[in-house]
Amino acid sequence: MNKDNQSFLLGVVSAVAIIAVAGLVYVSVSGANINIGSGSDDGGEKIAKKFEECLVSGKYDAKIQADQALGIQLGVNGTPATFINGYLVSGAQPFGNVKLVIDALLADEEPDFEFLKDRTTGEIIKVDMPQISEDDNVRGAKNGKITLMEFSEFECPFCARFIPTVEQVEATYGDDVTLVFKHFPLSFHDFAKPAAIATECASEEGKFWEMHDALFALNEAGTLSDETIKSAAVEIGLK
Repeated sequence: MNKDNQSFLLGVVSAVAIIAVAGLVYVSVSGANINIGSGSDDGGEKIAKKFEECLVSGKYDAKIQADQALGIQLGVNGTPATFINGYLVSGAQPFGNVKLVIDALLADEEPDFEFLKDRTTGEIIKVDMPQISEDDNVRGAKNGKITLMEFSEFECPFCARFIPTVEQVEATYGDDVTLVFKHFPLSFHDFAKPAAIATECASEEGKFWEMHDALFALNEAGTLSDETIKSAAVEIGLK
C-alpha cells in the first residue's frame, strides 16, 4: 500500500473515531435530561413533583378529619373497624367470620355471632349506614347488596392483616359487594396521616387503590416512611 493510500485510510479511521466520540457525548448529555414519568431533582433521582406538592398542601386534612369524626360517631375506637350493612365488625377478623355475617345478611337474617359483640357491653353494634358520597374511595359494585365501609389506616399492622380478608370477600361475592375505604389514622402512628394524605393525592390521578396497595405493602415490610411514600408515588407512575 502506497503512502497516499495509508494517509487516506488513517484520515478515515480518525474521522469515524471523532464522530463516535461526539455521538457518545451527545447521548450522555441528552440522557441526563431524560425523565420517564416523573420529574427529577438535581441529583437525577426521579420524583413525583405534583404529588409532593399535594402532600404539603393541606387540602385533604379536612376530609381525613371528617372520616375520623364519622368513625367516632359510629362507635369506632380502633382499626380496622368495618361496618357490613351497618353491623360493626371490629379488628382483623378472618374471612370465615366475615363470611358468616355476609351470608346471614344475604339470607335476610340478622347476624348474631359472639365475635360481633362489644367486649364491654356485650351488645352487637348496628348503625344506619352513612350515604356514600362522590368523594369516597369506592371499589366494586355501584350498589351492591353488601356494603363494607372500612375505617382503616396504613401503619396499623392489624389493618394490613385484614387486607386478605377483604380481598377474599371481593373474590367470593363479586358484584354483590361494594367496598368503601374511610381514613382513621391513629395519633401514635407517625406515618398514618401522611400515608392517608398520599392516597388522596394519588386519587387525583385515578390511582387511589394503587397507592393503597403500595402503602400496605410497605406496612407489611416495616418500611413505611415519608421517603418510601414518595418512592411509592414514582413506582405507581404519579406525576
